Amino acid sequence: MQEPGSTPSLHEALATIAAAARAAYADGFNLRVRSSGIVHDVAMTRWFADERMPGPACMVGVSGWDPGAAHPDRGAVTCRRCLKLTHAESGGGTRDPTSDKSLDLRHMIMRI
Repeated sequence: MQEPGSTPSLHEALATIAAAARAAYADGFNLRVRSSGIVHDVAMTRWFADERMPGPACMVGVSGWDPGAAHPDRGAVTCRRCLKLTHAESGGGTRDPTSDKSLDLRHMIMRI
């Protein structure tokens, strides 16, 4: 823990950003990237310093993975890739977006 008025370490700053992003999706929100009309399912992905961040389950590119590019959305998932992945992984049900087994990059590469 840091002292009041001190500058957080890089890892502390990244952990704070990642925790805030995870909290934004904790109530089952889906995800929209910037002003796109496409709504994605959410998966926890590896980010800097091995932190977990919510991202599109289909792993669509988010340029530089700007944490501010993704926004929680209550709309139904409309991304075809996300819908295919959800159907293939769960037999048609919904996936737990906070599960450690949710898609990470290594898992996605193995599936392609």
